Amino acid sequence: MSEHISESISFVHSMTLSHGRNAEVWDINGKRYIDFVGGIGVLNLGHCNPQVVQAIQEQATRLTHYCFNATPHQPYLQFMERLTQFIPVSYPLSGMLTNSGAEAAENALKIVRGATGRTAVIAFDGGFHGRTLATLNLNGKVAPYKQKVGVLPGPVFHIPYPSKDNGVTTEQALKAMDRLFSVEIDVNDVACFMFEPVQGEGGFLAMEPDFAQALRAFCTEKGIVLIADEIQSGFGRTGQRFAFSRLGIEPDLILLGKSIAGGIPLGAVVGRKALLDNLPKGGLGGTYSGNPIACAAGLASLAQMTDEHLSSWGEQQESAIVSRYTAWQASKLSPYLGRLTGVGCMRGIELATPDGAPATKQLAELLTSAREAGLLLMPSGKSRHIIRLLIPLTIEPDVLNEGLDIFERCLAALA
Repeated sequence: MSEHISESISFVHSMTLSHGRNAEVWDINGKRYIDFVGGIGVLNLGHCNPQVVQAIQEQATRLTHYCFNATPHQPYLQFMERLTQFIPVSYPLSGMLTNSGAEAAENALKIVRGATGRTAVIAFDGGFHGRTLATLNLNGKVAPYKQKVGVLPGPVFHIPYPSKDNGVTTEQALKAMDRLFSVEIDVNDVACFMFEPVQGEGGFLAMEPDFAQALRAFCTEKGIVLIADEIQSGFGRTGQRFAFSRLGIEPDLILLGKSIAGGIPLGAVVGRKALLDNLPKGGLGGTYSGNPIACAAGLASLAQMTDEHLSSWGEQQESAIVSRYTAWQASKLSPYLGRLTGVGCMRGIELATPDGAPATKQLAELLTSAREAGLLLMPSGKSRHIIRLLIPLTIEPDVLNEGLDIFERCLAALA
């Protein structure tokens, strides 16, 4: 790509983009692509959303930066007020802004240590929470994230993630919890559980609601903080504000990022005020956290994410994806067409061999052939055998159908 770029950065698509509009992008050679990647879940409102762009431009004429730790500024205050109103929980929310989802996870670890006096974290197989040093250990996957970096901050323990999409039952996950606390660690040393309501990197696996409810009750009983990572599944990705709502629970802390601000770097950790207030003054914050331009972009994004819009966009996209998948399955379009994972419009399409093994080679071929045909796709899953669809919610119906047509042709052509 360039001698000035670290070779430890990998690329799904070796091309260089020039510009984008809603669900379409163009490379530097002028070739057009339909974007089913969405900046890996950052662009739920599409590329260069007009309201977001306008908000950025207007804010850039007033205040481009001020460190909130030094002197509070209006965009941060306005955005946090609006954000806490947007999150559907029954208790008052408090929080802080960060520069990314991974930074939100890092701060959450500090917060729960301060609030509980405990250090151990329980995460889930297949989960992904970031690439910073502490979040690496939370990830439920070694390669490539944990390789060659040595001992990681802990203690962290993992249990199976229960989902109809991976065949792990609630009973199996609860048994694994019981074994963990019988063999590996005293439950009284556990500060928190961290989970994704729908795993992103893991292949768009949706957590079983009855497990989530059992986990919520367990954490309440044992004084353990329950953290929902909504970095990828939040802000309308499933067709509703946040994916934890479908589980019938309320987490204690929520991690946010990706589509929070229409493509501008911003994240947040929010939750019960009693948890957020346990560190000393100055224990939370950051130079760029809650930058005024990012906050303005976030406000413009939230203004468009009404329940009516999210429901309409989500239903239209879910209907198109599910109906196409059902037709492909009925017509036996490809011997490599596996399961449809996820919920709402947060869907994954698995590629598997006829004997059920992950079709990793065929997925790699699909990525290439689709790109050549003008469609950008993103892999996921432990074996990189699940296409995760992160299509902008605002995609025009004809562009969505065009993209699904390309997907269909490329899938049918797999050898």
